[in-house]
Amino acid sequence: MKRLFLALLMQGMVCFAWAFDFEVPMQGYSLYFNIIDEERKTAEVCAPNESGTYRWTGHNAPNGVLDMPAEVEYFGVKYTVVSIGERAFAGCAKISGLTLPTTVVEIGSYAFSNCSGIKGVVTIGENVVSIGRSAFFGCSGITELVYNAVSCETMGGSRSGAVFMGCKKLHKLSFGNRVQRIPDYAFVGMNMVNSEWALPPSVEYIGEYAFAFCYAIKGDLRLPASVRTIGPYAFAQCHATTSLEIPGRVERIDQRAFYQCVNMKVLTSKAIVPPALGSEVFGGLSRTTVLNVPCISTDRYGEAEGWSKIRTIKAIEPCTVDIVGAVSNPMAGEVYGGGTYTPGDTVTLVAVCYAGYGFRGWSDGNSDNPRRVVAGDTATYTALVQPADVVRQTEYIHDTIYKDGIEVIYEYYEVNDVAEPIGSQDAVVYNADKRRLEVPMDKNDIVSVALYNDAGLCVQTGKPRRGRINMRRYPTGYYIIRITTVDNEQVLRFFHRKNK
Repeated sequence: MKRLFLALLMQGMVCFAWAFDFEVPMQGYSLYFNIIDEERKTAEVCAPNESGTYRWTGHNAPNGVLDMPAEVEYFGVKYTVVSIGERAFAGCAKISGLTLPTTVVEIGSYAFSNCSGIKGVVTIGENVVSIGRSAFFGCSGITELVYNAVSCETMGGSRSGAVFMGCKKLHKLSFGNRVQRIPDYAFVGMNMVNSEWALPPSVEYIGEYAFAFCYAIKGDLRLPASVRTIGPYAFAQCHATTSLEIPGRVERIDQRAFYQCVNMKVLTSKAIVPPALGSEVFGGLSRTTVLNVPCISTDRYGEAEGWSKIRTIKAIEPCTVDIVGAVSNPMAGEVYGGGTYTPGDTVTLVAVCYAGYGFRGWSDGNSDNPRRVVAGDTATYTALVQPADVVRQTEYIHDTIYKDGIEVIYEYYEVNDVAEPIGSQDAVVYNADKRRLEVPMDKNDIVSVALYNDAGLCVQTGKPRRGRINMRRYPTGYYIIRITTVDNEQVLRFFHRKNK
């Protein structure tokens, strides 16, 4: 919205086409605004004149620290400042510092271009979704950029329109911990010091040319585990980078993403399945570059298109990880299924509570018991147990004796429903004629026997010399039998289906 203001000057009628709807006086100068949406009461800060190389001609340009207000008032109506218009402060060389309100969602093209007086830190707020081409072009006094935009979609739009081109002293870049996207062309050509540069653990997308030609990204480049997408030319010609770590969630790396990173000597990919590669992703790598990959994936990378061109492929050490099962109260139960595994293995953990205690979930919020986890890094899973609300305890039945040992008797049984033994398990025999599982052992060695349901509750205990566990009383589901002998423990997980 623009209005035609009339002024009577020098005894004549002179007409000016101004670029603003209203002005707000500041200390020694004014800020000018256009109303964007009357209904939503939003406004854009703009230059006072519509055209010309320097749009502040004839007006007092801002000087000193420009502390942009989040809200302005016009004729008693308050407007939220959501945008910095195109060329709004272009050429205002006397601005010495800049603070933008968190309400700003858009910064227009050339908005602060050639504001060479801005010194120190500039912060991009969390709500910014668009930054126009060359928005901070030639701001040669900026030394540090704090980038907090969570999901900015557009930033510059091209190599020639790089937002921070000509910011010669900009050497430090830091990110907020909620940033999810690095837009296309975001920091192309920036001269950053690697020791003060790292992506936050929230970033999922790194766009096209996002860090291309950043010659000062030195040493190790470790992308956070959250990254899923790496766009074309994202780190092309980062000549000073010597090593790269690609996280396990990356599924595709687009063309020439790391093109001509000629000093990269060590390349590590944590993805078990080799990410798909566009053309010449690693074009220009030295023949001596070493590729480190998960132990179970060396053959996969050696055969995968693009990856197979790297001559030396090694396994990441160690080749195994430890999955540890723990209990919040060691006197109340235990967890079976932990041990040493190869990354990618599926591990079954079962929490078993002693009589009088019940399973209440895992410390990470999972409530499955048994639960299955995929081995990745070494990890500990802690079962939470507490006194049970209801625990039934009965003695074992001794009136029918089949043989020494423990027998699990079914109304209905399918061999394929038997799950894997847990812990140090002797041979388990399925007697098809009598439809039962038999756990052979010396009857004199048995100290105690306990039966647990799928909720981890002990539903039956005893100290039999001979006997059986009759499952007819129990509903369909998974069960665990725990047999303590004088030498060790035998643990078996099985599935019982009650006959209708």
